[in-house]
Amino acid sequence: MTMQPPPGAVILGLSGLNVPADQAAVQDAIRRLDPAAQVWTDWAGGRIAIASAAPARALRDAVQAMGYQAQILAGHPRAKGTVAGMFGRMLLYAVIFCAIGLVGGVLLGLANSLLNPDCTRPGSSGNCAIGVGIFGLLFGAIGFPAGAVVGLIHGLVRLGR
Repeated sequence: MTMQPPPGAVILGLSGLNVPADQAAVQDAIRRLDPAAQVWTDWAGGRIAIASAAPARALRDAVQAMGYQAQILAGHPRAKGTVAGMFGRMLLYAVIFCAIGLVGGVLLGLANSLLNPDCTRPGSSGNCAIGVGIFGLLFGAIGFPAGAVVGLIHGLVRLGR
């Protein structure tokens, strides 16, 4: 390639380029999609690297629309997280874990009411029935901060990419 493309540039593998006019057509297709794109070429190796704001698939599709074969070799852009996204993720995970904890706690409380021999005796069902709600609240209360921590860790990992 002429010079070295920057990290994160989209690299396309090309085939079907037979004459210099084909090479110009490929560059024109890319420039029509993103006029500010920077292009590095290795026509002999059948590769082109593009630094562009356009997604890799859009660049590939633009070249293929001109009738040439193109495949993405490198440069799949990965979304990078933001601080707002991290807090949103924390809240989302906290709510999800809280709901899972609540449902799990209620199920555990119901299982206790049905399977515990002390709960099947006459006169003791009220205490066991109260336990169903308490189990649900307890597990939900544990799930909320646990989900927030998992969301924080996931958000920090995305920020670090």
